[in-house]
Amino acid sequence: MKLWRVDFLLHSIMRVLILYTISYTYGQSKEQTLLSQKQLDDITQHYTMSNIDSLDISKRLYHVSYFLKGAWLSQKDSLIYKGLLQKTWLLGKAKQYDSAIIYTQKLYDLADKHQDTVYIRKALTKFRIYYKSNNQLTKSFNYANESFKIARILRDTIAAGTSLLDMANIQAYLGDYSGSKTTAIDGVKYLEYTSDLKKLAGLYHIISVANTQQKNYTEALKYNEYALKLGKDSLTIKEIGVKNILIFKNTKALVLANQNHYEQAIGLLKELVFDTVVQQDRREYSRVLGNLGYVQWLQNKENENSEKILLKSLAIREEINDIEGLTTSNIYLTKYYFEKNKKRALKYAEAAYRNGKKWNSLTAILKALGVIFELRDNTNEEAKMFSRIHNELEEANQSNREIYAVTKYENDNLTNENLVLKAQKAQQESETARQRSQKIMYLLGTVILALSGGFVFYLLQQRYKREKIREVYDAETRISKKLHDELANDVYNVMVQIQNDQNSPDVLDKLEEIYNTTRDISREHNSFTTGENYAAELTNMLSGYSSNETKIIIKDIEDVNWEAVDPEKKIIVHRTLQELMINMKKHSEAGLVAVTFKKTLKNVGITYADNGIGVSEKEIIHSNGLRNAENRIKTIGGSFIFDSEKGKGFRARISFPN
Repeated sequence: MKLWRVDFLLHSIMRVLILYTISYTYGQSKEQTLLSQKQLDDITQHYTMSNIDSLDISKRLYHVSYFLKGAWLSQKDSLIYKGLLQKTWLLGKAKQYDSAIIYTQKLYDLADKHQDTVYIRKALTKFRIYYKSNNQLTKSFNYANESFKIARILRDTIAAGTSLLDMANIQAYLGDYSGSKTTAIDGVKYLEYTSDLKKLAGLYHIISVANTQQKNYTEALKYNEYALKLGKDSLTIKEIGVKNILIFKNTKALVLANQNHYEQAIGLLKELVFDTVVQQDRREYSRVLGNLGYVQWLQNKENENSEKILLKSLAIREEINDIEGLTTSNIYLTKYYFEKNKKRALKYAEAAYRNGKKWNSLTAILKALGVIFELRDNTNEEAKMFSRIHNELEEANQSNREIYAVTKYENDNLTNENLVLKAQKAQQESETARQRSQKIMYLLGTVILALSGGFVFYLLQQRYKREKIREVYDAETRISKKLHDELANDVYNVMVQIQNDQNSPDVLDKLEEIYNTTRDISREHNSFTTGENYAAELTNMLSGYSSNETKIIIKDIEDVNWEAVDPEKKIIVHRTLQELMINMKKHSEAGLVAVTFKKTLKNVGITYADNGIGVSEKEIIHSNGLRNAENRIKTIGGSFIFDSEKGKGFRARISFPN
């Protein structure tokens, strides 16, 4: 034992002396920094050792660190790049993601210094991977977006599509299914005519998943079929990956189950359960098994076999420590026991919550908390956690949307510029081929068309002016009434108070109240879009009423297919909810407000609830704002039901045809 210690000590001293000699000898001048061939051979041997899979990861890291020190001393960029790539890869393999990010930054800085696009892209890819593995998803999304921008400029369609796939997956993981679908569809545009079938299939799959979560099952099934059709023979299946094809089939079964096609879904899941590839992968086998048990229970709530299958799936996932899978299994079992055994259902809901925290999945934590709320009486701590997690998700998704919105705008401009150039070229070629008689005919036709168009435009412009005058008049009337009712009297009272007592401390407070009233009037009459960004703008409006005293929770707004809702209905929904939020801000003293959206086959439902002081039925009857909101909803064939008592909060249920 002593001999071993002496030998190890001598070995360590020798290595320190060698490194010191290298640093001293080759640190004096630029000419002296170049290593001898023998020293290069020595550090190259260490690089070779770092590639031996049978060695412990710590020893492999030691060897690559030794190589990297020599590479820096050699001042050879090729060796430094090689060492940094190897070290970051080994650190990622060891799950030392913080260190991997630090060395990736060194790689990026070196590549950026030399404007080496190849290594800049490699560094961005590593940033994306390690930040995602470290659960820093917004940063990962940002670096994927940077990779996409470079790929777009270099016209590398495969790299561009791959980056968009990564971004769409992150958005889906964070529960932003609308954003995920948009990003993935953009990715398809880059990959649909390339040879990268695996990435294209992945984009189709994520679009299918996003549509499933949004309850657009027909679209979900369509894109799922696109993904499956890419694997039309043994060669394409091999390229996409057998495991991926099986995952697509598993997704198809879940879509069919959501459409109540239980027999088809169960048949497909049973086929997967007996597939040898699935059986060899314990993680995938437990996933398919859990889905089979859950779908069988959906088909028949009294199916005793469902419980056995669900528990078997849970046991396998516990055995392999599949935290993500355990979260899903516990949610399935919570639903299974929800009506049968509340106590047992709560146990599995709490287990799902614990696993969601271990997995560090914000969406999984929210799902588990939502079930716990329904099963447990005292949920104060969980409510605080729900609010915090919900805000984190909203901030992450908003940040991701803003990051990609800028890039998408730049991309659209680049595309438009290319189209303009092509159009100009085509026009020049066409001009040379035209004959004089055609020019005269086209000119005559243009004059007639211009005159007709000018006349129509004049009529439309006059009509538009009349409508705008009427709108301005109506708006001025409403604002004038508000100014008179809500501001004029307050201003007069302050003037009287100042005349009576100029040093009164209440004057500033009253002036602040007048300012807040003015701001509310301004906010109430702001314009907004009814287009594809309607959901985001509605979310922003509702969130704008949050403060340190009041938390706003917005749930399932993306479940509603807003694109299918008429613009007029969107305007009324916006104004109605705005009226409720203004009413809350002025009167309720609420600490928590929840606005929940739900879409059924024929209707859209919205529930507003707060924990404020509430109002009596008599106060509701005499509230002009609430009466106006109710009348608005009735104009679109909907209903508006109030439920409130003094000291018990305020609740309103809105429903209208979609």
